[in-house]
Amino acid sequence: MRFERPRLLDRRGHARVDYLTFPLLLLISEGLSGPARTASRSFGVLIALAVTTTRTPLGLLRIVPFRWHGRLELSSVFVQLALPWLAGFAHKKRERNFWLAFSAYNFLVWLRTDWAAPE
Repeated sequence: MRFERPRLLDRRGHARVDYLTFPLLLLISEGLSGPARTASRSFGVLIALAVTTTRTPLGLLRIVPFRWHGRLELSSVFVQLALPWLAGFAHKKRERNFWLAFSAYNFLVWLRTDWAAPE
C-alpha cells in the first residue's frame, strides 16, 4: 500500500502563504543580528521575487513555472538549514534556532503543496 500525503495548497494557496511569509520574514529580521539578519532580509526579498514571478493566479509576471518554483524552494530549505554553520552564527542560539525553525516551516509548506496543480 502506498502512502499519499494530503496536498493542501494549490497554486493560489501556496502564493498566499508566500505573500504572508516574506513580509513576516522581513519583520522578524529586526530581532536578529549580523549575518542572520542579513540572510533573513535576503530570503525575504528572494521569496517576494519568487512569488511575484511564478505562474500562479497571484503572480504578477508569471514567468517561472510552478514546478521550478517548487524545486528552488526545496533547494532553499537545505541552504536555510545549513545557514547558521555556513554563515558562522551557529553559536548564537536565537539566530540558529530561528533558521532551523524557518527551514522546517518552509519544508512543511513545500510538502503540503500540490506542485502538479493545474493552472
